[in-house]
Amino acid sequence: MPVNPHALAQRDPRFADQRWLLDLVIELLGPEWDQDRLHYLSAPVSADHRGAFLGLRHSIRKLDDFTREMVRLAHHFERRGDRQRQSGHAVSAGDDYFAAAILYGGAQWPIFANTELTVVLEQKKSDCYQAYTESADHHVEPVEIPYGHRTLAGWLHLPPGYADRPEALPCVVMLSGMDGFKEMNVFASADRYLRRGMAVLSFDGPGQGSSLVREIWYDPARYAQVGTGAYELVAARPEIDPARIMLCGVSQGSFWATQMAAAEPRFAACAVMFTCFEPGNTTMLTTHSPTFRQRFMYMTGTSSVAELEAKLAPMSVAGLGERITMPYLVMMGEDDPLCDPADTYDHLNAVVGPKELFLYTGEHHAPVTRTSGRLGPAVFVAVADWLADRAAGVPPVSRHVTIDALGRSHAEPWGDRRQYTYGAPLDPRSLFKDGPETGLA
Repeated sequence: MPVNPHALAQRDPRFADQRWLLDLVIELLGPEWDQDRLHYLSAPVSADHRGAFLGLRHSIRKLDDFTREMVRLAHHFERRGDRQRQSGHAVSAGDDYFAAAILYGGAQWPIFANTELTVVLEQKKSDCYQAYTESADHHVEPVEIPYGHRTLAGWLHLPPGYADRPEALPCVVMLSGMDGFKEMNVFASADRYLRRGMAVLSFDGPGQGSSLVREIWYDPARYAQVGTGAYELVAARPEIDPARIMLCGVSQGSFWATQMAAAEPRFAACAVMFTCFEPGNTTMLTTHSPTFRQRFMYMTGTSSVAELEAKLAPMSVAGLGERITMPYLVMMGEDDPLCDPADTYDHLNAVVGPKELFLYTGEHHAPVTRTSGRLGPAVFVAVADWLADRAAGVPPVSRHVTIDALGRSHAEPWGDRRQYTYGAPLDPRSLFKDGPETGLA
């Protein structure tokens, strides 16, 4: 049975016309034809569950298989978690429930409407995640962020031993991308941010995760107010230091976090990864997988391509950089098919505060698949360290860092203005030279 009503597919002529080709590409290339979905869904789960996630490559052979196969595996882990809990194995149960929650969330991705199945999967995801929190290695609690007359669902994570710390905690306000959801942003255990002594507020913005089932649609013209609501929620917590609340956004979250940083100067720093800074996301919506446009139509509550384009017309970082005064970090792949590097350079040139760019040579949207990303600074680790440095009061610098194909980092001051050069000549001999990294400790 298809997971989407046939009428839904027809609202986007491109999706309807290319559906047969989409299924053929998945059959030939596997479920990660467009992005490393199984990779990033498996990243936060226990190491004991990762193999089962990656094994879905063998059973997902067309678009509708995503939901079916992920639900099947999620149900297995949920039932096993029930048995583990009944046997008194709380830690094992928590790992199973966490994995089930991530899979139920992943299973929602190919469903582009609030169908009965979407609503059921949302409840299963939330129930399993709540069950995980009962034996998590740190404190986790649900929170609601004010958004007009509605609220946005989130999870507040506090690091182990937070009550014994001599001072209030720094906090990272975290947003994933258009396909992401709040449960996947913090690891089941030994999380990279919590280990560095930072609290994390992970939430679903308008058009993401739980907000979709609540019919809180994405409106680019209103997103700035999300930042103030998120900031004031965590700033009011006695465990958190209001002067050390920072932003982090991934993929489409890079644009949303940038909007929040520009609108709310009380944030202490902002780090974004895998930028989506092209005005209106035109390339993403017209030349890449037709699932992007279907997803955005769902996120915005629109029912036609023309309505979607009108809704997304205000999406632009133009004018935001001049309002960003806090330290600002960008991580991106040079060959990102979803964002022209020139758009990122133009935006960074306009940023008033200290700014850094890590540009991974030859990498795609998520710099984790080519040699520069695999051998160079690990993207998420580098971001966590950068945020920890900002929380510790380490002075920021403005610089441009290029990671070459051997993983070597080359840093130089940003200067007054930088311009990305397309097709810069490459000396093949440089790929085989051994030499020191420059400008980085």
